[in-house]
Amino acid sequence: MTDNDQMMPAPSAGEDPNRMFGHHGPPPYVSLRHKLRRTMPRLEDAILDRWVTARMARIRRTDRYRALPPLDVLAVGVQSARRPGAMDEIFRGMESGHHRMTFDQKGVDGTGKLENINILMRRHDLSRFDWVWMVDDDVRLPKGFTDTLLAFAEAAELKIMQPAHRAKSFASYPMTRRRHDALVRQTSYVEVGPITCFRREAFADVFPLPDLRWGWGLDLTWPALCRERGWRMGIVDAAPIEHTSPVAKDYTVDTAVQEAKAYISQKSFLPRDETWLTLRKWNALPAAD
Repeated sequence: MTDNDQMMPAPSAGEDPNRMFGHHGPPPYVSLRHKLRRTMPRLEDAILDRWVTARMARIRRTDRYRALPPLDVLAVGVQSARRPGAMDEIFRGMESGHHRMTFDQKGVDGTGKLENINILMRRHDLSRFDWVWMVDDDVRLPKGFTDTLLAFAEAAELKIMQPAHRAKSFASYPMTRRRHDALVRQTSYVEVGPITCFRREAFADVFPLPDLRWGWGLDLTWPALCRERGWRMGIVDAAPIEHTSPVAKDYTVDTAVQEAKAYISQKSFLPRDETWLTLRKWNALPAAD
């Protein structure tokens, strides 16, 4: 048993959606690690990078890591006018010598984020792909990002997942930042961006995405879906990204929250105290259950 690794009750139908947006996630506890993160994020990243590099050097030599078959991945993203060429650079960082990557992008064109993602996905036969990745244009990736992310997501049998945030990264929730004691975690929450990844088993339930301009609130419905389907969702700490722009830089938080409240008021979602939890963690490549 690990952090909060327990059976939890079914979603509460009477949960007030307003409780989900009092903070961007539960209040972080004040520990030495959190103080370090706030004051010296570059130092924390450097320390954790060295630990991950050493762990991954050993993991990449194992038969289980080498046995992962090539997978087909569709990565789609919306390129804003503020960062010309950014999506091309991100996609180059996602190239893999092992997995088969397909990239597609478009401009904002006055359309909401999720509608643009739907437009991009309609260009492709999703049945060809093992994963679909939804990518923002303001992230920096570590070396070997794709191979590491997929190795841990597949081994942990995640159906909806995201890479963790580095210490020096604009993140909305403390629990989405990478941990010092895990390479991958099963969680009860995955955020809608800056990179969100869906396994083929989830396509029929998740796509097409709802017509939300900002996308807030959608990720609050995924935990209930995963529980209903018996799926795992999680965060890969071994492939941490840097989100380079503040959340809600180009729109107001109040506008996004009001849209999210209206959306989730008609949906099934977990109570707040069951949403931002780590259910299980691994500091090695997970073995099959």
